Amino acid sequence: MLVSLSTGSLYFYPLRWTFALAKRTGFDGVELVIGPEVDLRGAAYVKQLSQEYQLPVLTVHPPLFGYRGWEEINENYAPYMEKAVELTQSVGAKLMVVHPPRAYRYDDEEGQRFVKGVVTARNSINGKGPLLGVENGAKFTGRDETYILRALPELREFADKHDFAMTLDTAHIGTFELDLLASLEFFDGRVANVHLSDLRDVPHWLLNQPRLHSYYRQHQLPGTGTLPLRALLRELKQRGYNGTVTYELSPLAVDALTPWRVEKKLRAAVEFVREAIR
Repeated sequence: MLVSLSTGSLYFYPLRWTFALAKRTGFDGVELVIGPEVDLRGAAYVKQLSQEYQLPVLTVHPPLFGYRGWEEINENYAPYMEKAVELTQSVGAKLMVVHPPRAYRYDDEEGQRFVKGVVTARNSINGKGPLLGVENGAKFTGRDETYILRALPELREFADKHDFAMTLDTAHIGTFELDLLASLEFFDGRVANVHLSDLRDVPHWLLNQPRLHSYYRQHQLPGTGTLPLRALLRELKQRGYNGTVTYELSPLAVDALTPWRVEKKLRAAVEFVREAIR
């Protein structure tokens, strides 16, 4: 397995700093999260960093928030598929993460736009470019359960029907209170990327603040929450998975506001995976 660091874990730091840190702490590559610096500097700069630090961009991830040029990204990825695929190809990544939309039905406007956009993109690649790895979504509020592609059986059926790879997010599975190891059956044979992070128990008042969940509840360092991540890694190894394990962590989980602590925590994160599969 290749251990990768999501640049979103340190989203407000310069890409050069993140690449250098990932190299020092023993990561095999990075997951490039599209953001303002990526748009400003372009794919050529990302490739320059990749070559300079000898760290490949293993996967590409959509922006974490909407901004100019990506305004609707949290609602629907479909309008941005063409330029996202082009970026993924330009930096040499083998997989692009696809988030499901906030759509209630396949036949409503958002549902139709998503299916048409991502299926058209996948068909245009048709084995000649990166895989598209549709990711299981998180539950922030009860409304999230009503969106399409949130139930794992439905997500797997969609991936099989349209020949998508899958991105397994451990913390997202935890938000639905599902058994993490039992959930592997819905990804078996199609998983091409694992977003590895823990899920913490938090005070009741914080449960009622969904905008803070990604920072305080989800995307925590392994061993600080409730998910059986060691067992998951061992089970993945036994099943023959040799793809990417991506640390998609909250900036608060790695103490990003205190840079001298970040390196120690990331070294421990890499060793967690190495030890679990050793």
